[in-house]
Amino acid sequence: MEALKSRIALYISCRKLKDLDAMSKSDPQVEVLMKERGSGQWALLGKTEIVRNNLNPDFSKFIECDYYFEREQHVRFMVYDVDGSNKDFIGMNECTIAQIIGSVRQTYLADLTLEHNKTSRGKLVVRLDSVNVSNDEIRLKLKATLQPISNLCCYGVNNPYYVIQRARDPANPTDFVRTFQSPSLRNTHQPIFNPIKAKLVQICNGNKDLPIKFSFYSSIPEGTDEFYGESETTINKIIQGQKDLDVFKNASRIGTMQIEQFTLVEMPSFMDYLRSGWGINTSFAIDFTASNGEIFEPGSLHKIDASGRVLNQYEEAILGVGQIIEPYALQSQFAVFGFGGIPRYMGANKPSHCFNLNGQPNPIIIGLQNVYTQYKYSIANTGLAGPTYFQHVLRALLAYVQQSLALQMYHCMIIITDGEIHDMPETTDTIVELSKYPVSIIIIGVGDDDFINMRRLDSDDSVLKNSKGQAAMRDIVQFVRFKDYSGAGKNVSGLAEDVLKEMPDQIVNYMLSQNIKPAKLEWQDINKLGVSTIVKQ
Repeated sequence: MEALKSRIALYISCRKLKDLDAMSKSDPQVEVLMKERGSGQWALLGKTEIVRNNLNPDFSKFIECDYYFEREQHVRFMVYDVDGSNKDFIGMNECTIAQIIGSVRQTYLADLTLEHNKTSRGKLVVRLDSVNVSNDEIRLKLKATLQPISNLCCYGVNNPYYVIQRARDPANPTDFVRTFQSPSLRNTHQPIFNPIKAKLVQICNGNKDLPIKFSFYSSIPEGTDEFYGESETTINKIIQGQKDLDVFKNASRIGTMQIEQFTLVEMPSFMDYLRSGWGINTSFAIDFTASNGEIFEPGSLHKIDASGRVLNQYEEAILGVGQIIEPYALQSQFAVFGFGGIPRYMGANKPSHCFNLNGQPNPIIIGLQNVYTQYKYSIANTGLAGPTYFQHVLRALLAYVQQSLALQMYHCMIIITDGEIHDMPETTDTIVELSKYPVSIIIIGVGDDDFINMRRLDSDDSVLKNSKGQAAMRDIVQFVRFKDYSGAGKNVSGLAEDVLKEMPDQIVNYMLSQNIKPAKLEWQDINKLGVSTIVKQ
């Protein structure tokens, strides 16, 4: 699946730049580069205009780029004093898009320095905003009355489904691409299809005047599906009241379709909520059960390489996913738990199914590197035991979430485990309960297990239900298997992308389910951030 992306704009200012002109002030310009994925080379995203004789410039030209929540995107800001064909280097700053987004009100402030001299040569101010790309969704329900298929070659079957296609280019409305296909219904030529929900950009690329087609087919077992006919319209025509359309095949009318329900829902974006003050609270839960193998065994999933050059799967998962999520974590704080082991460094002599990895009453560890260091210490001083229970760490999460509902905080728990769980009913019940709250659960499976139960918890193909038959309010679990990203020819960096790609939509869906709208903030009031140096001068 292609990674989910947003289009963003970077608005750039500088303050108190070092003056490199002897007779006047510098004429600054900023070049913005992004590190290319894979090659690691820096590529130019764009340049601002040149502002003459100004050490505190606010550039009018902004820089656009695609933003991927699940990727680590490094950007470099290079500030020059430009005089004709000559340009002198003032200073630079390097960060990630996530750091900008995670800054207060998405206003990133940093020093400009030389590569080997960290003395400040001025301040860089980057404000981030969304480009006007539609995040809206449509809700659609339709029915049709079609000419029955009754010829012998199709065995008299009428199993209709519909396909939505959109024109690729408004100027060329004959070239259509498929964007959606409904499930088929059985034994009817008068189908009433279930409602669908889809992104507006998926259906019509965000252009409500772009031609779209509803094409109807009959599903033919062991054969080629039979084409009934099609209708053409636009989203705007539907909005304006077009509900009944004729269905044509080869210019002959063969039936009708009716749009029974249509709603266009204006959807805020994940970034809108971060900008309005919501934060992400992140926690890790790490499997210390005996099935991982003792750390001195050659095949142990917890084996620590003394040189530090070879990472085990737990280390790679912690660092790979953690470096993506850390910029969003409030003050880089992580609540870190272990389960299924005997934490002897805490004085324990029997298995614990939820213990604070740092051995303290408060499980918070500040900084990803400290999480990594604590993991290495803990695995060397913990007896591996079992069985594998999830319910205890999930109930610890549930208790904390319930206590912190007054905060603008979304919670993400990352569970790293090697095998199937032994308390599936209790775990399912707890996840269904958690689905009511601002929570996402990410499960990373390490080792060679088939993880059947983990895939059930992911519930991509069916709604997760508890022991009482109650359905989860939302899909909050994302499972990935580490093995799919490791080994020859595979890309471990892709792990973080697939782990995190569902989370932005999970956050937005929770907010909408609670009728929470992002607050509107103005950029002008940046003095409230406590940064007096970046106000216009």
